[in-house]
Amino acid sequence: MFRFVSSKNPVKLKKAYLAQYNVNLLQKKLDKLMTDYPNIKAALSDDITVKKLLVGNFKYLAKVYSAYTSYLNGKTPEESLLIRSAFVKGGFNYDSHKSKIANFLMNMNNGFDIHNCVYCDLEDVRTFTKADGSDVRKFETEHVLDKGVCPLVALSLYNFVPSCGTCNGPGIKGMKTIGDTEGEIAKLSPSAEGYDFDGKVKFEVKVVTPGATDLNTTTHADDYEIDFNIIENIYQKSIDLFELKQRYNNKREKMELLKWRDKRRSNPNNIVQQFADIKKVTFDEMFEEMFELNLRRREHYPMEKARREVMML
Repeated sequence: MFRFVSSKNPVKLKKAYLAQYNVNLLQKKLDKLMTDYPNIKAALSDDITVKKLLVGNFKYLAKVYSAYTSYLNGKTPEESLLIRSAFVKGGFNYDSHKSKIANFLMNMNNGFDIHNCVYCDLEDVRTFTKADGSDVRKFETEHVLDKGVCPLVALSLYNFVPSCGTCNGPGIKGMKTIGDTEGEIAKLSPSAEGYDFDGKVKFEVKVVTPGATDLNTTTHADDYEIDFNIIENIYQKSIDLFELKQRYNNKREKMELLKWRDKRRSNPNNIVQQFADIKKVTFDEMFEEMFELNLRRREHYPMEKARREVMML
């Protein structure tokens, strides 16, 4: 739903991430794996290196993932399991590095802005500090390309996005890819260059009961549903995978959005100005008091994209 990108200079960010690892040792392990599995090496890019795996862009990772999984698709399940296990044991074991990866993402010096789940915007996943001063993270370090399916991308910086447990769970995404082809996969990660769900998909309220009055929708909510105006069809795959339509039409979320839509429709700009005149404040001050745009943007409220768009703001 939102692009997950660091505000830090990309060169400095990559350098900082590479410093978390013994790159030379990992490269030796990768070289051994390529020697042990020459057919996989042939299937992959000839110039595959640990540095590229660790800090290569998502398009590169999608290429590696596609080649690796295509090769394993020609093997029996037992053979595939043995090969994947060899790559995990051969150096690409996420569990051995997961604490430092999470800490790297949480470190404010690295420029990542983690607030809500990047897939759904329904849950706050911010880190909070306990009374004893220790940090507790609410987000899950989600692998866009599953580490179990392709261990080569288990440690890749641009394969990580902060998600909620619901989106990351087996009932929603699990081990699935977002998209079916390499091209789709390369475009649909929040960490991918050019990812623009925010700009290409807009929330809207759709009438599902012909002739239903468009006033006070919260009193007859069943006549409406939260829907999407999709400008670029590829993003339908994200909506479907994360079941966004069903989740935004859950009673609590739907009623919250309809409430704000009703409030905006009952208070067009001329009414806002009348209240501003009565209270002797500016239009902008009155508008903020009524609709909390700056407050909710500043505090990163969940569902803010949907709320603004159903109010047509």
